[in-house]
Amino acid sequence: MSEFEGERTAATGTERAFIAVGLDEGPASAAALRWAAEHSRSTGLPLRVIHAWQLSALGAAAVTSGAGDYMQAATEDARARATRWVLDALGGDSAEVRWTLDIVEGPPGPALVGRSRDASALVLGTREHTGLRRAVVGSVSHYCLSHAVPPVVAVPADLEPTAAAGSGHGGMTAPPPLL
Repeated sequence: MSEFEGERTAATGTERAFIAVGLDEGPASAAALRWAAEHSRSTGLPLRVIHAWQLSALGAAAVTSGAGDYMQAATEDARARATRWVLDALGGDSAEVRWTLDIVEGPPGPALVGRSRDASALVLGTREHTGLRRAVVGSVSHYCLSHAVPPVVAVPADLEPTAAAGSGHGGMTAPPPLL
């Protein structure tokens, strides 16, 4: 049994019955998804893959002006792209892991924190953001570390499967610490 399995959330009293993983279609996100899939196999908990996307300024103007079909089409496009990306990132393992895709329009940090509230863990890819980029864009992983209810696992982009089959982690390098 996982250290998080069977745990109940203080806020809702519900059982933490899934692993949340953030998806942004980058290499760090792919490493996080693969780590979460391995953790899912070892715990038996399903994955909830959360993909937050935001309307462009032009898209927001279209929705504001009454083009409601635009929002539906944009959401369907985000779902199709995210589904393809998950299948590509997991490869043949996608059939071995129970997963659902959760698409949400909005800023990624608050979306991930909100959708992972009842999760046993929130798994995120992380890459180094320093200087101006961090000041302007911010860090989704830092936001989640500061605001998420479940433990957050930050997986660097370079975490890849190892050749050592007997490593004790299902062929993966040791997971990063829970932060």
